[in-house]
Amino acid sequence: MKKIKFDKEKFPFDKMIGNLYDDDLDKLFDGLDHSNKKLGEDTDSVFHKIFYDHLRSGFPEFIELYKKFIKEVICPLFPEEEYIIYQKTPSFRVTQPGGKAVYVPHSDGDALHKHPSGEINIFLPLTKSFGNNSMYLESIPGLGDYEPIEMEFGEILLFYGNKQRHFNKLNDTKVTRCSFDFRVVPPVNYESNYSLESATMKNKFVIGGYYNTMHK
Repeated sequence: MKKIKFDKEKFPFDKMIGNLYDDDLDKLFDGLDHSNKKLGEDTDSVFHKIFYDHLRSGFPEFIELYKKFIKEVICPLFPEEEYIIYQKTPSFRVTQPGGKAVYVPHSDGDALHKHPSGEINIFLPLTKSFGNNSMYLESIPGLGDYEPIEMEFGEILLFYGNKQRHFNKLNDTKVTRCSFDFRVVPPVNYESNYSLESATMKNKFVIGGYYNTMHK
């Protein structure tokens, strides 16, 4: 695991996403019961719909900022690579009070989620991440020493979520946590013939499908 700071004024994801809503990101709450969901149901809130509807319509200012972030913040973390393979669009998470961002404890490479083993996970909180509004993560695969990831906007966490197990507890903090997560793959780890698909959207884990490339 590795935490890295970035210039939050240069990459104002919090403000850009916050402008989509009528309330502050850490106060988003729809008043519904989110205590028990299944895989695929954890991105069905009205707040997810607003974000993903914007993505489906293009959302060019966000896509350009995301690409710039990959090029200027993520690519330099892999100095031996001429380019990096990255998740085409980040996953948006909303952990409302009384709910979870992701309901199934897992590692990304398990039989349910099916991600290829070469991925490295990036966690980017848009609001304060602490206590039970955060993600719980073990320090190394199989150890089971889960701790909440405490971070603020302006930081990212790199971790090996393909094998490191992670999960969410019910958010009892009364503060909503919004975050992005996405995966990157160094070219040396890329499996061009990987045949499995993502669990919810059924995307192939290949360049042009789940991934794009960014050259330095």
